[in-house]
Amino acid sequence: VKSLTFCLRAQFVHIQAALTPQSLSAFWTALSMRLYDILVTRLLQHYYISMVGAVKLSRDVEALRSVAMLAGTDHQHWDMLRELLTVYMTPPNALKTILVGPEGDPNSGKGLFGQAGKVQALVFMSRRIDYRIKINNVLQKSIWVVELLEDLGVPDPTDGAVNIALYSAQSLRNRRLKLN
Repeated sequence: VKSLTFCLRAQFVHIQAALTPQSLSAFWTALSMRLYDILVTRLLQHYYISMVGAVKLSRDVEALRSVAMLAGTDHQHWDMLRELLTVYMTPPNALKTILVGPEGDPNSGKGLFGQAGKVQALVFMSRRIDYRIKINNVLQKSIWVVELLEDLGVPDPTDGAVNIALYSAQSLRNRRLKLN
């Protein structure tokens, strides 16, 4: 990420000189969205995140967000990702509050359920390294996961196929526009 952000910052001046302000804004916004899509797709398909890994991931996301903010106007997808990363840094006993807000109501529209959506928040949570544990060489949901899902009264969206396209920057943008 350090090399990528260094190269993007170095090339930004040249790109800025070559494009009109409107074209630069459109190009840089598209680049920002594509970087986000690549990162989120790889994260959700290939990685499990520990608390220590979440801190490093958070730094990387902040570095990419910082470069994305050099130009363009629509970068809220990075802010949402920063919020979603809190599910990796929060101990299991405090996740309910992060997901649904202090009242504990999954339908309140607060917490990550309200900001990102129930399914999206739960799919990101499923990438925690402690979400599943191995018992007799079989991966099973951790006890805290089963209890949390039962307490919230929601099914686990990762029990079926997960459509990664729902997590693209464009999908987040469309969802935000529907809400407004």
